[in-house]
Parts: sequence; structure tokens; C-alpha cells
Amino acid sequence: MIAEILNALDEYDINIVTGVPDGWLVPLIKAISEDTRFQYIPAAREEECFGIASGSAMSGQKCLVLMQNSGFLNSVGAYTTLCQKYQTPFVVLIAHRGGINDSNGYDPNKYRSFEAITSGMNLFVHASSWANLQTDIPKAYARSIGAGEPAFVTLSEGMKP
Repeated sequence: MIAEILNALDEYDINIVTGVPDGWLVPLIKAISEDTRFQYIPAAREEECFGIASGSAMSGQKCLVLMQNSGFLNSVGAYTTLCQKYQTPFVVLIAHRGGINDSNGYDPNKYRSFEAITSGMNLFVHASSWANLQTDIPKAYARSIGAGEPAFVTLSEGMKP
């Protein structure tokens, strides 16, 4: 499944990836980091991811951002003052923690807050699954370019072993 996702990213020329790790995203981050077709730029905070992705978009390159829903909540200011203001197209893959498939007691507030904030900001958010990422990320990227804004794709569960 990971190989198909990487092939789809490469076919669509999404070769720059930045992110802040989340347990659900580790298999994808590891695979991207080991694949010479991609440049993975690790970030300490999600705001950095938005700067890297916006800079990539402004220079004509395609970028994928990886983060957890709480990371987006931490970086709304950077998102609105950079990504929205300059209408930079890229895709943000969000580990949408706290839903029905996540039994951690500390995650439900992340889920509710992400839903409320993205809805209140009128952002494009598409729920996906690991099995559909190889088609959903390129579609979201095409939508992002057409709309002139980032697109969000969410995963509501970790990868099955």
C-alpha cells in the first residue's frame, strides 16, 4: 500500500514532503525518507511545514505536508497569514486523531476542535483511508491548484499491520 502511495506521489510530481511525526504517519514518513525520489524535510513545528510548503509552491514545486490534527490547531495563525494570504497550493495529510478508531482518552478533544475550526474557516477537508490515498492525494492536489489554496486530506485510523 505504501509503495502505491509513493508511486502516485511521484507520478504527480509531488517530490517534496515535510512534516511533524505522528504515530499513524510513521510508516509513510519512513518510506518517503528512504526513497530517493523524494526530499523529506523534517520540521520541529507545524508552522515550519506551512512555510516550507508555501515556499515550495511559490517556486513551482509540489509539496505534501504531514501532521496530526492538533498540529494544525497549533498553527492556524501561520496558515491564515501565509497559506491563505498567498493562496499557495499544496496538500496537507492529517492524522485525524480522536475519532471512533482512536481509543486514546486524550484525543477526542483534538477531533472535535479540528472539525469545528476547519468548518468555521470554511476549509476544504476530504476524509480518506490508507487504501485510497494514492488516488485522493493527487485529486486533492489538482483541486488545490484549481482553487488556489491548500487542500486537507484526513486519515481517521492508523495503518493496519
